[in-house]
Amino acid sequence: MITETGVRRPSRRLRDLRPRTALELWVVTPVLGWTALYCLKWLGLGALAPDTMAGFYNASAYWVSYRDGFVRRGLPGAVLEAVLGRPPGVFAASVVAVLLVLLVLAALAALTVAAVRATPSPQDRVVVAALVLASPFTLTLAVINRGRYDAIVVACVVAVVLLARRRTVPLLRVLGISLAVVVGVGSLEISLTFLGPLALLAAVRLGRTTAERVGWGALAVLPGLALAAASLVVRPGVGTLLTIMERASAAGIPLSRSEENSISALGQTTRDALVHTAGIAPLTILFCAVVLGGCYALTAGLLWTYLGHVHPRWALALLSLYGFGALALSAVGDDYRRWWGFAFVAMVASLVLLRRDAVIIPAPRHADGPPGRRLLVVALLVSAAMALFPIWPSWDQSGTNASIDQVQQD
Repeated sequence: MITETGVRRPSRRLRDLRPRTALELWVVTPVLGWTALYCLKWLGLGALAPDTMAGFYNASAYWVSYRDGFVRRGLPGAVLEAVLGRPPGVFAASVVAVLLVLLVLAALAALTVAAVRATPSPQDRVVVAALVLASPFTLTLAVINRGRYDAIVVACVVAVVLLARRRTVPLLRVLGISLAVVVGVGSLEISLTFLGPLALLAAVRLGRTTAERVGWGALAVLPGLALAAASLVVRPGVGTLLTIMERASAAGIPLSRSEENSISALGQTTRDALVHTAGIAPLTILFCAVVLGGCYALTAGLLWTYLGHVHPRWALALLSLYGFGALALSAVGDDYRRWWGFAFVAMVASLVLLRRDAVIIPAPRHADGPPGRRLLVVALLVSAAMALFPIWPSWDQSGTNASIDQVQQD
């Protein structure tokens, strides 16, 4: 709209999308800009890498399939072999790595849109988008962790949200949710920790009677639970792992018996993982838990506030459940930031689902008071700074020893 003085005035819709205060605007803009530049840097480094976008460690997982029998995390490799008609080569691995990056970025964009649409006040939507996009558990983690099957898990989380957004043809939607859980677990068995509660919440939401809620909840979760149990019980033998490594090496992936890779790591037992964790400095473990867990709780709590304080008891229960899941995985794997990333993405998805059936509780807007504004500023600035936080505590002297030689000794 143009005023009498000839100055174009922003439309009402655009004005409504602005943050409530100048402080929010001045913080959101640079934080989102920093996040975008950080992502472009890592994507550029990946594109210019001499091997693949994923790196040889992550890319070695693409040769794990069901060709030699059931192996955990073998579902994506089995699908890839079925599409190609043979094991992949380095070029195919590069293409898969790029596709996984595009998949996770698209999934995170869809999750952000869902969270924004679930926000009651238009003036809070930019802030909600910033809290999700600038989180150290979304975009910046995805570009550092590019090429891993984590991208598939995030896409499955978003698929569950999209499938549960309406109640038409509920049985087909529950079957789709069950398939999403199976795909996520078949790619990374530990993802059931986060996909399971989310799928149960989505399936129960679709049911109209108690019998439907119980039956559809079981249908949504039990197939994935069975697959996760099989993944934990069936440990691949050293001979199988060596065969897979030889296949990857023949394709051009340089793997060594004395160095860990995504294939040899499949032979690691829970006992091996706990022994490794015991070798990490206690202060390092405490520091990672406090910093990552604190950022997770602060950001998820703010999102809950902006989405209208939906179902406080359910929100707190899910926040705690996902948080305990991340802590439990931290005990057997030192990729701490990845576990908290799963927890945060699952929590955002859960809040979106809770919001759809909630009656918004009128409450003082946290953005209307100085303490609340300061808390938001702290959350956004911490999120931006934690983009630099490594996936695992690289400063600690301890290191995993899940090479094929070590696995063979065990």
